[in-house]
Amino acid sequence: MKVTFALFSLVAAHLVSLQVVEAQKEAEVDEIAPYDIIKTAEGYEERYYPQARWVCHGKSLDSPSMRKMQQSFFPLFQYIIGNNVDDAQIPMTAPVTMKMSQAAEGKWTTQMCFYLPNNYQVGVVPPTPMDAEVYIEDRPAMTVFVRRTGGFLTRAAQWDYQAEELKKALKNKEPTADYTTFYMAGYDSPMKFMNRRNEVWFMKKSAM
Repeated sequence: MKVTFALFSLVAAHLVSLQVVEAQKEAEVDEIAPYDIIKTAEGYEERYYPQARWVCHGKSLDSPSMRKMQQSFFPLFQYIIGNNVDDAQIPMTAPVTMKMSQAAEGKWTTQMCFYLPNNYQVGVVPPTPMDAEVYIEDRPAMTVFVRRTGGFLTRAAQWDYQAEELKKALKNKEPTADYTTFYMAGYDSPMKFMNRRNEVWFMKKSAM
């Protein structure tokens, strides 16, 4: 599947967050979604992510566009700064993930999610969003193949390149790689200039 539209969305979200930084200054990420490394191979890593709670915003699109997909960022950001029934402020975590899948011919689904902090993972129920389009998701456990890179990925072609390199690394080695669902993961504020972390993920098909 073509990933250009999906790649644009994550870039757009980071550019939009520059406006957030002006008001909030650089927010330190307190937590990263936990995972276990199953295997490290040439050009990729295989990881297991346990079931976890995320706060998400999704869309169904006839024609994906950067403008439409970037609209997911601000509803999620508003949720963590208090647009919820408890007026709770929730620390920023990492990564911000963007998933895009082709649901049917000419139909696409996109989903941007923030990982919820550990205190909302067990026991404490996350506050209900005030925005009806924002929802809490219990993301099932999943195994993914990951390519990691640094720097600023500011052009769609850069994300496309990383995805294609991951496909090349997986070819003939990982027949269970599922290319129909694509994740982009960003870990850093736009104001972080060194040691940046970006990832592309393809899911591993479940055993039959």
